[in-house]
Amino acid sequence: MAHSGLDKTVPGGFGVTVFFFLSGYLITTLLRNEAEKTGTVSLKRFYLRRSFRILPPMYLTLALSALFASFGMIEKQGNVLGFTSAIFYAFNYVSLLAHHKVLLPTGAGLLWSLMIEEHFYFIFPLMYLLFVRHRISVRRQTIILITLCGGALAWRYILVLVLHTPLDGVPRWTYSATDARFDSILWGCLLAIRNNPWLNPRRTWRRSGVYAGLGVGVILGTLLLRESVFRETLRYSLQGIALYPIFHYCVAAHKKFEARWLEWGPLRWLGSVSYSMYLSHVTALNLWHQRLPHSALLVKVLGFATASLYSFAMLRLVENPLRRVRQDVERKFCTPVRRGENKNTMSGEQVPTEA
Repeated sequence: MAHSGLDKTVPGGFGVTVFFFLSGYLITTLLRNEAEKTGTVSLKRFYLRRSFRILPPMYLTLALSALFASFGMIEKQGNVLGFTSAIFYAFNYVSLLAHHKVLLPTGAGLLWSLMIEEHFYFIFPLMYLLFVRHRISVRRQTIILITLCGGALAWRYILVLVLHTPLDGVPRWTYSATDARFDSILWGCLLAIRNNPWLNPRRTWRRSGVYAGLGVGVILGTLLLRESVFRETLRYSLQGIALYPIFHYCVAAHKKFEARWLEWGPLRWLGSVSYSMYLSHVTALNLWHQRLPHSALLVKVLGFATASLYSFAMLRLVENPLRRVRQDVERKFCTPVRRGENKNTMSGEQVPTEA
């Protein structure tokens, strides 16, 4: 919605923060579930899943964007540095260090957020494996992760108050650099380890709904306060802390009326195609804007429909077949995972799969 021209009223940047938190919670829940079942975490299996899941849709969408641009169907832009930086997951830093030299194809500028996520997962699974191998207690894991979150906040203040990085414009270091934003993912990891209502349903907070309501209030406050230093420093930390009880409540109360709407069929379908939707929606909007420059509402509707069709086709023709190929590769080259019943998993429920 923000990318369709409603960025003045729709907080698209906060959407990215939610995306980061969700990613950290989901991935760490899967890692923790694997560790509780098998006693370890397979890095080979993890990176194999990530590669099959992330790379093909991204590379194919980049190629199609370049092809459409060459035929004049969308705005023509992009250069070798832009393509190379995206392919090798360096775009967010290259765009910061060489902003006037790097240019991605139309619609691919949002890949900076994917770069942050993938940089994070180059490191975090290894950290979690060390937690498991050395039997680090949950309490100590919590202290380590909170310390890292505090370090990210301190680094943002140094960037702003000492190094005087720009506070406005895109890109800016405090918004799109991995070293300044990794804590948005880490707060989700902390929830998965410390207070995970999916794997520890009997240890949920009695006042979870109250805390979630307070979290909503904090988030609204961070969106209303527009002071630039706060916006680029403390705001991200407060939003991560506020999302903590909100996610906890939504997972713990997933069968109650307040959260049941999240399992509504159309939303579940949107979740199943969300990655390709993320990759393609700006290109789809540009495609229709080139043809209907004076029909803003129609561009939004047709752009959403086009991105939905593309994402559905990507799911059926690319993602699902590759999932089967990946499973075959896992069986052939990865050590079999010992099967076992996870006693902490919700009765009658399965641990969520990586979406």
